[in-house]
Amino acid sequence: MTEIADLQQRRQALDPSQSFIVSAPAGSGKTGLITQRVLRLLCTVDNPEEILSITFTRKASREMASRIHSALRQAAYSPRPIDEYEAQTWDLAAAAVERNRQLGWNLLDMPGRLRIQTIDGFCRYIASQFALETKFGPIPEPSEQPQIHYQSAARMLLDKIEEAGPVAEQLAVLLAHTGNDMARCETLLSELLGKREQWLPLIYDAGKNSQYFQQVIEQVVADNLLQLDEALMPIAGELIELIDFAAQHVAPEDNFALSELGSFSELPEIGLDGVAQWKLILGLLVTKSNEPRKTINVKQGFPSDQKEVKARIMALLDWCREHPELNDIIANVMHLPDAEIDQSQQKMLDALGFLLPLLAAQLDVIFQQQGQCDYPAITLAALNALEPEAEGGVVSDITLRLDYQLRHILVDEFQDTSAAQIKLLEQLIGGWQPGDGRTLFLVGDAMQSLYGFRNANVGLFLNAQRNPVGPVQCTPLTLSSNFRSHKGIVQWVNSAFTDAFPARADISRGAIPYSSSVAVKATDNGQSVSFQGFIGDHHKVDEADYIAKLCSDLRDTNPDQSIAILVRGRGHLRSIIPALREANLFWQAIDITPLASRMPVIDLLSLTRALLSPADKIAWLAVLRAPFCGLSLGDLLAVANSIESDVENRNQPNNAILDSLIQLFDSLISEPCSGSIRQPISAHGKQTLKRIIPLLKTAWNNRGRTNLRTAVEQLWIDLGGPATLLNSADLSDARSYLDLLETWQSGATLRDWNSFKLAVDKLYAAPSPDNGGAGNSDASPRSVIQIMTIHKAKGLEFDHVILPGLSRGSGSDKKQLLRWQQHIDEHSGCSLIMAPLGAHDEEDDSVYSYLKREDSLKTHLESTRVLYVAATRAVRRLYLCGTVKQAKNGSWQPTGKSTLLAPIWNSIEEGLNAGLYNVQQSTTEASGEQLKEIPSLRHIRRLDAQFQPPPSPDSSANLGTPETAAESGVDADSSLSSRARSMGTVLHRTLKQLANEGLDQWPEVRINQLPVTWAAQLKELGMLATPDELQGILQAVNSMLADQRGRWILQRHEQAQCEQALGYRYSDRGHVGTSVIDRTFVDDGIRWIIDYKLSQPAEGESEAQFIRRQSSAYSAQLGHYAKLYGSMQPNPVRCALYFPQIPMFIELEAE
Repeated sequence: MTEIADLQQRRQALDPSQSFIVSAPAGSGKTGLITQRVLRLLCTVDNPEEILSITFTRKASREMASRIHSALRQAAYSPRPIDEYEAQTWDLAAAAVERNRQLGWNLLDMPGRLRIQTIDGFCRYIASQFALETKFGPIPEPSEQPQIHYQSAARMLLDKIEEAGPVAEQLAVLLAHTGNDMARCETLLSELLGKREQWLPLIYDAGKNSQYFQQVIEQVVADNLLQLDEALMPIAGELIELIDFAAQHVAPEDNFALSELGSFSELPEIGLDGVAQWKLILGLLVTKSNEPRKTINVKQGFPSDQKEVKARIMALLDWCREHPELNDIIANVMHLPDAEIDQSQQKMLDALGFLLPLLAAQLDVIFQQQGQCDYPAITLAALNALEPEAEGGVVSDITLRLDYQLRHILVDEFQDTSAAQIKLLEQLIGGWQPGDGRTLFLVGDAMQSLYGFRNANVGLFLNAQRNPVGPVQCTPLTLSSNFRSHKGIVQWVNSAFTDAFPARADISRGAIPYSSSVAVKATDNGQSVSFQGFIGDHHKVDEADYIAKLCSDLRDTNPDQSIAILVRGRGHLRSIIPALREANLFWQAIDITPLASRMPVIDLLSLTRALLSPADKIAWLAVLRAPFCGLSLGDLLAVANSIESDVENRNQPNNAILDSLIQLFDSLISEPCSGSIRQPISAHGKQTLKRIIPLLKTAWNNRGRTNLRTAVEQLWIDLGGPATLLNSADLSDARSYLDLLETWQSGATLRDWNSFKLAVDKLYAAPSPDNGGAGNSDASPRSVIQIMTIHKAKGLEFDHVILPGLSRGSGSDKKQLLRWQQHIDEHSGCSLIMAPLGAHDEEDDSVYSYLKREDSLKTHLESTRVLYVAATRAVRRLYLCGTVKQAKNGSWQPTGKSTLLAPIWNSIEEGLNAGLYNVQQSTTEASGEQLKEIPSLRHIRRLDAQFQPPPSPDSSANLGTPETAAESGVDADSSLSSRARSMGTVLHRTLKQLANEGLDQWPEVRINQLPVTWAAQLKELGMLATPDELQGILQAVNSMLADQRGRWILQRHEQAQCEQALGYRYSDRGHVGTSVIDRTFVDDGIRWIIDYKLSQPAEGESEAQFIRRQSSAYSAQLGHYAKLYGSMQPNPVRCALYFPQIPMFIELEAE
């Protein structure tokens, strides 16, 4: 076996009696290490619930749970493997299985006892479990669009300007500072609410102390000057003498402040009063752009005839250039605030300190009225639940109760924690004592921290390496083995990123030095890392063509190896995707295309707006133009003019458009050549209107008799919407829209159209492959080119990784109305710095400028980490692409500082100079680029005027009734009443939610709260449920969760889907059918298709008779499902029915 460089650290990390913080670089096997530690800890506890594993995403939670459960099952049912690492995991798991047997945990059948939760899920657990004690009451579901509530809270607070009192006075200060721009103030306040868990606990201190912000600034200044004083210590004596010399010899007209220094015998004081003098003397070491000086002359106080002194200052400058960490410190000091906060800014800060707690309270009121919350509210509720008692910081009763339950806590992806989450963790372990057997295990990679926009603070990881977390001091461990990438890639990454990352750690800014890795895999043949440069005006097209050819070559030579194109922004794909399509390459874009830009969704949005507002002219005309209606532009103009004339004549604005359409329809029927139509309508248009207007009229007349989702969906089907879809991706997108509509509907209307539209805008189209040409229909999953953002690729790996557009900037930083950040000092102290933009008639003050630079530095540091994450996804080959510029003398010019290429430019330039990398001069014609830049237009299918919706091959064409969709005409559940079917619909929704969110997110207390939700859902379906009926649904859920097969169905699996809609054509005319599969996934290479059924054995019916009846009824249906999946993927397919109420699992032989 290959020697593992960090084997000792890995063994040490399994010590169940010690606490550790583990730095685990990319490819180091972090998840495997956590799995092994959990298995080791299981051998030391009395109950598995004493171990809590916390992750930051559901995906990570699912992976960890799957790894641990798989290890336990292999140890229980499989022989010990030969591989040394796998054998070690097997040994640990075998010991845990034996412990499980001795204590009767039943973990193999009840893996839910393993407490693996997301941080948000754990906060929700605390807030819900102790709702009565904390007086917060039950925690509602988080709002999908809390921004709307943020805006409402801000608006309601600003409305108090008309009231007399201190609130109005402080609002007046805020408004005056922003030039009385009410909209601007509303934006400022609403944006702050989304991050209030970060500043709210700190802002209370500001409200109590008028000097709070000034004191924080002074502390920041002192911290930076102390760093500088320490860094200058080796040259302090020489520097003082040379500054004194310069002060005596500089001319006042060249540097008046330096000439006024007089006798200089010591460095300036550490504090705000000394900042100006520090900047003055540092001006001798750096230029105005804060670059290290290379020359010095009489203007700096060193005449040319003073050769000895000038040689001394040049030697000192050489020393400074040899210490880049000193240059960073000097640059930081040169940007420090150098004066106290002025009166205008202080008034603004005092106003914010007074108003922000009121703003947060106003939001709480709105959430209570709406029965909603957001994730910051859940975090704050959990923090309040664990808040120490006022007397002496004694831990709370709730903390003690949790303390009795927990002995070991593991936190994955610790580099992505926020200050509020760290505080929660510290409160949770506040009662721990040294030697009590409790341990904390923190794992992460500071070099992969990408989520500053989500309030993640990588400086907290550095702080935990140096200082205790609460009462626990964790021993730092660093892993170095890379099991993912081949040696050539690892060596290149080490070489390129050692200088790209900062040389010195900085907790407050989140600066992390690079940590090298050691490759476990040998070097692969060929060049592991390549860079392709492009020069010329048409570099985007050249790059796209290069990538298309590269992907084609890779697929031809290595069809079984995975390929990924990773981008920083979705706009970088504008030229690449058309090039891939032209090359007939099979690709899959994940979270790239906004759902709202997909044609079926655009049409459904128009249809929804039209049904909600019969007077919405734009919506109704969009419906008439949609493919399922398909009026030509000429006919559409004629209809629009006729409608406009009719509205003016009748002066009835309420139902104007729909009434006019009906009037138009009546005139076409009674008077085909009616003169009421200003322009003639084509024969196709007339026939189309005759087909669709009765459908529109019927849908409008039936409004209110069903919920909005059903009304929109049924009208869409009646109009022929499914027949206009091109593939299963279109069908999936339509279903995603309808599912979202269902969650936002309130009976036959919408709660809030603007909020719903925001929710649609946040969704992305289904990641269904685009196969370009027909020849790719049999492409294997690995030959599909994956396209995604770098953030989405985190945690994944691919044989070949292509990184385009590395020379493109990230955009300029907009001028924010308020800048703020949390400052963490070297002793874990956390404070809040705030600075508003200068008043509308004032310049920005030095604190605002300082924070603006701090934000810029953090963005630059995170960009380096983004590129590191992208590069370390590669297993065999890494391909970098970007534009380059060449000076007249032939040298290569650096790229812009905001580009991803900037951090590694030295490495790229070295390769270019050595001839290792290629550069392509653009020869593409301008028209070619313009053509490529236009997204390819999809073929829009216009239905024939004679179209009639076909009878569905399923018993229901409605995508929203999973218990009946796609079933055959022979229905074993046909005896179910409408009430039972409504209850079945609710049960299906619940099982879908359990599977999608993960069983670990559904503790018993949360499940027991479901009947309240069910009652509301059933009411929307027109059913007032009795307590016994609600209890029946709850019993079905609990029965399934208690059943081994039931839990297996709901557990996390590969390629798992719930209520998946599959479209298929079944006639030469392109008729489309829909089949909806309740639950499908891949387990051990087998594609399982599960259909839920509500039937129970009839009175006197034996179990065998029941099984035969159900099998006979549904074999054809599941055979149909199996055939659909068999044509889509290579896995063998097995089908089964599951009856949650019994519970019973029946595997069927698909016909």
